Amino acid sequence: MKLFGIPYKPRQLYSLLGDLVAAAVAIALAHGVRFGSTIDASDLSRIPAAGLFFLCANLITLYVADAYNASLDFRKAAQVVRIWIAVNVALVAQMLVYFIVPDSWWGRGVAGLSSLFFGILLTIWRPLLSRLQPAPFFRLRTLVVGDGEPGHLITEVIRSNPETAAQYELVGAVTYPRFGRRRRNDGPTDDPDLAPPGMPIIGRISQVTETVRAHKIDLVVVCVRGSLSADLGRQLLECKAMGVQIEEMPDLYKRLTGKVPILHMSDTWLIFGPVFAGSGRMPAAAERLADVTLSLIGLCLSAPVILLGALAVKLESPGPAFFLQERVGRNEHPFRIIKLRTMRQDAEAKTGAVWAQQNDPRVTRVGKFLRRTRIDELPQFWNVLRGEMSIVGPRPEREPFISDLKKQIPFYPLRFAVKPGVTGWAQVNYRYGANVEQSAEKLCYELFAVQEMTPLLYGLILLKTVQTMLLRPGS
Repeated sequence: MKLFGIPYKPRQLYSLLGDLVAAAVAIALAHGVRFGSTIDASDLSRIPAAGLFFLCANLITLYVADAYNASLDFRKAAQVVRIWIAVNVALVAQMLVYFIVPDSWWGRGVAGLSSLFFGILLTIWRPLLSRLQPAPFFRLRTLVVGDGEPGHLITEVIRSNPETAAQYELVGAVTYPRFGRRRRNDGPTDDPDLAPPGMPIIGRISQVTETVRAHKIDLVVVCVRGSLSADLGRQLLECKAMGVQIEEMPDLYKRLTGKVPILHMSDTWLIFGPVFAGSGRMPAAAERLADVTLSLIGLCLSAPVILLGALAVKLESPGPAFFLQERVGRNEHPFRIIKLRTMRQDAEAKTGAVWAQQNDPRVTRVGKFLRRTRIDELPQFWNVLRGEMSIVGPRPEREPFISDLKKQIPFYPLRFAVKPGVTGWAQVNYRYGANVEQSAEKLCYELFAVQEMTPLLYGLILLKTVQTMLLRPGS
């Protein structure tokens, strides 16, 4: 499912709604314990602003702590500890606000009690949600139209996640007659080579309307790459007139996974899809304003860390502390990226450009620490200030690799429609790309962000970046 362009799972929505209720109850209990029935008008006037900050601070820290991960079981002690760490970090943030602007806050006592009650309610509510595993309100009886890899892929995606499988009831497939055989349109057949695994063929392309009626289908997933035949288009329109939802396979795949299926989509799907990120003047101006603001803040806050990292690099190995390397930016214009050096100075003197690998022997001991903590990336805020990069975007790649990747990965040049970024949707959802296959998988995420970038997704990527830095060390 998708909300404001961002994919989510039902359990995440249930968790968020329950947390909102828990926060409201916690605030009410805190005021009841602290003031009883004697609360005056001045105290009441502070509740909206202070309550909103309480809510935002807790939701942000819970998200950064990965407490909205649908796969976590909060009946386990480790996950309960995760909740309490997030709540206490949010409380520290509230205390800082209290000392900076005391007149607009409800006081340390209420803040402390609200956090205490909120933590207790979460400790009760979240394990209960894990135990109940609520089912969706209804299941969509789903028909897959078309065969081959697109149908197999979307079926696998639906079945791979219990929550998704609970939303979509895969009734069967409608397929084309097998090429090279006598064309048959006289009824369904069970051919394992045609149908997605475990799904019966319940009709042929010429029988879509009849099949939808007979099996009471709610959703038709069209797994046909390219243009539709006149007959299939007519039948799909008839189904839509009956109230049946019609969806192309790439759209459903994108909504369920947060990436696009680059091997199973057509040029027209991209052409008539969402406008690419930053295409208009206002979106580009807003993105640039955010980039400049965040890069200035980032440079100011990280300057001492960068200087210490540079000193450590110089002390361990000969050569410059900072590393300049040519990368390819928006519209394939080259620029020089700046990072803290993590490899020995002559790392590619004999080999030329090669992919970086896990446990790369060229990486120094200090470099391993800088990469693990991602401190080596901090100087790139300077590239953002210069307008060569954005805070959020695909990672900038090197020209020697790009030439090969263009030949082997479909739609690869589209990643250059936007500026490269310090962080991005692919970086927070996938590991480091060290070969063609992994670069192709990263492109699936990158093109999702190119199509779906909004201020909300921009902010979500920043939060997931903090989460990744704290919970998942780099290479």
